[in-house]
Amino acid sequence: MAGFPLEEHFVTTADGYVLGTYRIPHGRHQGPPAAGGACGRPVALLQHGLLDSSAAWVLNTPSQSLGFILADAGYDVWLGNSRGNAFSRNHTGLDPALPAFWDFTWDDMAAYDIPAAVDYVLQQSGCTQLAYVGHSQGTTQMFAALASNPALRGKLCVAVMLAPAVHMRYIASPALQVLAAMDADKLFSLLGVAEFLPSRRATSDLFGQLCSETPALCASIITAIAGFNADNMNMSRLPTMVQYAPSGTSVKNLAHWAQAIRKSRERERPLVYHSVEPPSYDLGSISSPPLAIFHGGRDRLADERDVQTLLQALPPDAVVYSQLEESYEHLDFTWGIDAKDKVYPAVLDLLHMYQ
Repeated sequence: MAGFPLEEHFVTTADGYVLGTYRIPHGRHQGPPAAGGACGRPVALLQHGLLDSSAAWVLNTPSQSLGFILADAGYDVWLGNSRGNAFSRNHTGLDPALPAFWDFTWDDMAAYDIPAAVDYVLQQSGCTQLAYVGHSQGTTQMFAALASNPALRGKLCVAVMLAPAVHMRYIASPALQVLAAMDADKLFSLLGVAEFLPSRRATSDLFGQLCSETPALCASIITAIAGFNADNMNMSRLPTMVQYAPSGTSVKNLAHWAQAIRKSRERERPLVYHSVEPPSYDLGSISSPPLAIFHGGRDRLADERDVQTLLQALPPDAVVYSQLEESYEHLDFTWGIDAKDKVYPAVLDLLHMYQ
């Protein structure tokens, strides 16, 4: 893959989901990691956002993609996938054709996917700690996991949160605002009770062709969902990018997000407190690992005001670094061509500092 070695792994969660996980064990100019289970290189686990996949970290050129940059910098890089996306459509006892397979939300990803992925990566690498980098829903999952699972905290040396989606009061995505206006029953009636936006070859090819032939229309669709910064996009890569996103999730997860938006506006409380049976996630209890927050001034999904509310909810000493990129939309943190200059150097510095 672009001159990098790539391994495919499968992580099985405690509730039976099988998560496709990809490993870039070393960079282009380095040898393989130490044999015999010894921790030879620092480890980084990267987790994508809603309707995305592990591909998000490697879709730009090697000099612009965080997954490749970390590998060339000497890291053992692992790319996670959430249950139900294109790379994680398997289960030890459930068929994806059945609605029961899709009975999950990001609460389950926090309770099962994150701990399973962390433990698997540490076991395979022989290391005792790893660095975590999450984007969007990848931050939501980890915040919830850290709040509810104290044992997990000691397994991370640092957690870098890009475009953290926790508070949702000021969300400005037209698509999500429409969904938030519907209650769960209406959403299930409209979309069914199984998979939302499945990633199929025909669908992916259609999106790719659309973005190749009519990039303006393609950009408008992306803008309605997450915002789109054409000035910071390699437009020649767009047809390839949309073949991997959207990558599928459950309708129940989408309904969970819609409910979270409504509740955040009603009560001005953190997203992690809202579900059908609200789990009690105490963000103030996350005293470790060190947290780094990167957010955008034009982000329609993780508004600057909502991020400030998040920062106030976390212990003051837990957040060791916070950076606002004024021009950034939600996807700039993974797709932006200048992230290699504006964001990733600081990410690398943080990982080096706390490894």
